[in-house]
Amino acid sequence: MIHILESNKKYDVVVCGCGSAGFCAAVAAARNGARTAVIEKYSTPGGILTVLGNNSIDQFNNPFRKTNKMVIGGIGWEFVLKLYRDGFARIPDMNADYVDHSQYGVKVNPVAAAKVMDDMLIDAGVDLYYGQPIVDVETEDRMIKSVLISTKDGVKRIEAALFIDCTGDADIAHFAKATTFDGDGDGHFQPGTIRYYPAISPDASDKVLNYGDNRNHVSMNSTNSDMVTLSEIESRRLLYNDMLGGKLIMGSAPAVAPREGRRIKGISTMKVEDYFSGKQYDDSVCYTFWFVDIHRKGMASEIHYIKHENTPSVRLSSMISSEFDNLAMAGRCISTDRQTNSAIRVKASCMAMGQAIGTASAVAVKNKIKIKDISVNELKSKLSLQGAIVPGISDGEEFVLN
Repeated sequence: MIHILESNKKYDVVVCGCGSAGFCAAVAAARNGARTAVIEKYSTPGGILTVLGNNSIDQFNNPFRKTNKMVIGGIGWEFVLKLYRDGFARIPDMNADYVDHSQYGVKVNPVAAAKVMDDMLIDAGVDLYYGQPIVDVETEDRMIKSVLISTKDGVKRIEAALFIDCTGDADIAHFAKATTFDGDGDGHFQPGTIRYYPAISPDASDKVLNYGDNRNHVSMNSTNSDMVTLSEIESRRLLYNDMLGGKLIMGSAPAVAPREGRRIKGISTMKVEDYFSGKQYDDSVCYTFWFVDIHRKGMASEIHYIKHENTPSVRLSSMISSEFDNLAMAGRCISTDRQTNSAIRVKASCMAMGQAIGTASAVAVKNKIKIKDISVNELKSKLSLQGAIVPGISDGEEFVLN
């Protein structure tokens, strides 16, 4: 029998996962007055951005707008500017003529990025549970009562009024036996990526390195632990063979970065035809901009570009579980079809979703109502006042580096 340790703290909001989405969700919830904790399986915040080696944040702008091309701001952009002022972020010309979507990615120093995330979380008053993975959840009726985390002292129970699943693979929803959709539905998932670092001394004056091209794709099913084990073994074999072939490699990310896992059934589900048209709804609370980008190992990717000024948006109802009254989500596990999922999973979009759902959660707790019943207009107003770019309030802004 497992002995469960009780936490002496009860939270308003617990954010599960501290990648790009979870980081912004936790900061937003705490800044809006909620007693907030964030739980992260790695000992470092940032997820794929920091731990797993992809140091490019895509994409804050819609380059096909004639003016006001910045469509994602708020906490994510605040974070970038903090890094930029100390020389740890490289921000491209967001107004440059379009050649390729990747030209607008903000490159950051992963070590500095994790430190700044620490600072912003701590300054907001968020309690941090790093290196303490969630192993189960406890439910009652339509409510998640607590999550169980693995600590050095044993399994600990963490209780909250509201939980936000930012695990990427919808682990919290899955543990709660909520309905989820996996990959393409037939057992196929996009490949993962192992990022590695070349054994070449960098220019000492360069605080930001782009390791984006130093990578190998491997088969990946991040919803199955045994399959994850095989993916990690495959990744090391690939790197070893690269080194035998003469490639100089001094290290790699500690794990394969997944692109696709589970998606949670929400109150609404975002469809690719609406994404492509830039359709907005009354409950659209943030923008997103990237293209349909489904990778396939050993085959050409399925790519469909968006090249018009109508910017896609994310619905609040697609970030709220249809089956649990106190479960919300942000990042690539929100309620979408597969093609839309491949587009909204990029980091700037995850940051915008995180801020939106973190703020929504704080509003729900403060008003003692279900998150699905909050006033969308109140939420949009709060987001706008806190620097976010909000559909229905702002179509975009000019880029300002200050």
